[in-house]
Amino acid sequence: MKDIARLTRRGRRGQIAAVFTTVLFSAILLGALGLLFETGLRGQVSTGEYAKAPVLIGAPQSVPVKEDVDIAVPGRALLPEALVDEVTRTVPDARVVVDQVLPAMLAGRDPVPATAHPGEALALGDRTVVAGTTPRSAGEVVLPRGLAADRSVDLGDAVDIAFGGEARRFTIVGLTSADDTGVDAADVYLTGDDIGRNSARDDQVAAIGVWPGGEGARGLGELVDRHGAVVWDEGQRGELEVVRQGQAKATLTSAAGAFGGLTVIVTLFTVMALTSLHVRERSRELAMLRVVGATSRQVRKLLLGEIRRVALVAGIIGGVGGPLLGAGMVGVGRWSGTLPAGLDPVVGLLPVVIPVVVAVLAAEASVRIAARRVVGRGSPLPGLRGGDEASGPSSGRTRLAAGLAVLALGIAMAAAPWAFSGDGATGLSGLSSLVIALSIGPLSPWVVRSAARIVQGPATRGATQYLALSNVRLRAARVGGVLAPAVLGVTLSCTQLFVGASAGAVASDQVDAGRRADLVVTAGPSGIDRSTAEKVAETPGIRSVDQVAAGTVVVRGPADDSAWQVLPVLGADGDGLARYADLDPRGGGPLVLAPDEIALGVQGADLLYAEIGDQVTVVLGDGRTIDRRVATIYRRGLGFGEVVLPLADVRSATASGQATALVVTLSRDTTEQQGASRVAERLRDHPGVEVVRSPVVSDPEASVGDPASFQVVLLVILWGYIAIAVVSSLVVGNLARRGELTLLHAVGATPAQRRRVGRWEAAFVAGTACVVGMAAAVPGASGLVYALSNGDRAIPAIALGGLLLVVVLTSALVLGAGELSARSFRTRSPRS
Repeated sequence: MKDIARLTRRGRRGQIAAVFTTVLFSAILLGALGLLFETGLRGQVSTGEYAKAPVLIGAPQSVPVKEDVDIAVPGRALLPEALVDEVTRTVPDARVVVDQVLPAMLAGRDPVPATAHPGEALALGDRTVVAGTTPRSAGEVVLPRGLAADRSVDLGDAVDIAFGGEARRFTIVGLTSADDTGVDAADVYLTGDDIGRNSARDDQVAAIGVWPGGEGARGLGELVDRHGAVVWDEGQRGELEVVRQGQAKATLTSAAGAFGGLTVIVTLFTVMALTSLHVRERSRELAMLRVVGATSRQVRKLLLGEIRRVALVAGIIGGVGGPLLGAGMVGVGRWSGTLPAGLDPVVGLLPVVIPVVVAVLAAEASVRIAARRVVGRGSPLPGLRGGDEASGPSSGRTRLAAGLAVLALGIAMAAAPWAFSGDGATGLSGLSSLVIALSIGPLSPWVVRSAARIVQGPATRGATQYLALSNVRLRAARVGGVLAPAVLGVTLSCTQLFVGASAGAVASDQVDAGRRADLVVTAGPSGIDRSTAEKVAETPGIRSVDQVAAGTVVVRGPADDSAWQVLPVLGADGDGLARYADLDPRGGGPLVLAPDEIALGVQGADLLYAEIGDQVTVVLGDGRTIDRRVATIYRRGLGFGEVVLPLADVRSATASGQATALVVTLSRDTTEQQGASRVAERLRDHPGVEVVRSPVVSDPEASVGDPASFQVVLLVILWGYIAIAVVSSLVVGNLARRGELTLLHAVGATPAQRRRVGRWEAAFVAGTACVVGMAAAVPGASGLVYALSNGDRAIPAIALGGLLLVVVLTSALVLGAGELSARSFRTRSPRS
């Protein structure tokens, strides 16, 4: 059998190459996702800001999750300043250096964000003053050398820096060697008095560095544990230096894990479809082996021997090439701002071993399933006829039953939001499109025949069309093997389009219905102080000005085993919230919160399994944990955010300790344009402050990077793999048609006529894939839209431009692949 397998591989190099290519690219994709996952778990950005402190005390920057990956704190977790005095009393002979952080904005033609620290904090890290001195007097600042060069300033020059209000003038007295390429804001250094004077949260510190004296650091461990702090090891301090990397790595890990699971499913599906097509095309050959004395077991052993070698080689190459693709994807994430600029790829065993294991197991499982259909225990004589009859009627019934069962499961999953609410309902509905698309694999012969009957009337007016449809009906199972991966690609693409457009439409409807504010004044992480709010209120034409604060929180529901959820939060009080938006609370009436209460959107409440009166736990942006009672559940959470807290809770937890936006309502005789221009003129000396007409206030720190764009990149790469599987299926199908094409040539068919037949067949596959793929995406999208809109709508919105692009790309892919794979047969003589 080994000799037969070797001879078979030589005689079917094209088909083997197609299978090899599909398995290879699946292994490469899995290797890339494995590297992303490992980078998210073990990667770290370090700036050296805290590298020199022998003992460094800081707050934990993540929320521990039992039996799961910890969740990053939304912002920078801080420590109470009182801990500094206790550290000093515990180790009286030690040197103690404290770091505080204060978001700022450097004024100029293009204002840039910065983070201010006290000059003493330079001792904590490897940053040195390479020119000038450290700040000693009020109004002095030390800048990074690179930032000074970018701003064309030097020692002795003046720079304007704002801390949520009007810019103040500082004199540059020093330049540091800091490399801030891996952070979102450059570090500048002021005197401790300037930090305290401009900070709204001077009762908290970012880190405490300790240089133990003669008695060492005895007692520090107990003190740190009592306050819930952490002694950071030297190799782990990057998480304290660049706190955004925690959220970025969590995004990377979750995206790689989700797409990794999806890729494994898609790999099994596409490899199974291709292998089934490959084995089915060899039905006559395999039946002949059995006629001459080979047993079913020997034939299966032959097929397994062929595929194992192919899959092993493809998996090994993929295990090497996958991490290279993954490193490139990390680079894309850094370029887009989704990942910190200093995050380097981490390569371990995971991205090398997983592709080999999955490739071999997927290929072997696919061959075993395909061989069972074609190489049964019955008579081999039906297989000598070729065609779709080779697998026998019982196999067809089993395949039909399996396909209908999977289809019914997918439809039931899509209908989950109509039956119950919660995270489980939306999750089932989101996966239903994939399940429905997978059901097309076993159902593909019946789908092909049904589609052929539908187009038979209008499409069979000529001999070419008639011959093409006849071939499709006769080879329904083989054509289905090409159709299935194409349907999967169209379904995944349409699901993203439908859900994205529908979520945007629902959010837009909620915003339009609930909007009350005329203008919104926003700022970056430096926030907006009270003096700025007073200036806006004094502007002619302004009726009211209210402070609000937006951010992100981590919330856990009332159940002991409830999962933590990361949700956007809005902090507002009483009339200010009413002037900002009507959130449509259940039961009507105004949304008013007591200091110990919280309001949740319908989706947020479903995720937390929380009802009115329940107690939920909230981790704020600065790491503080509070318990709040659910007072109200409102319906417009998708448009305005899923959590509302009193302003004091959210404002005190922002990076600046100040409001992040001002909600402005205008007098009746003032237009939006007039009001916006007046306020902008009033705040011209406030760098980073903008006047916008957008009715939604968002987290200023969440604007760095776009996780959704990185997920789109992953989806495009996955779709590219599916495209390769479609091309490979067409290659296998066309390479098996040598005899048919030669016979057409022998009976007088011209090359042009044969090309037209092939194009009609490819057009049939492309059209069927688009129609079936779109139909498969509709139930799941409808369920998600129903859940997101709180039952207000169930018809998904359609992005016509994106849908047209999917149709064009699918058609071009199928038609182009069919043209290329069949070109080699069109010029051969009948004797070949």
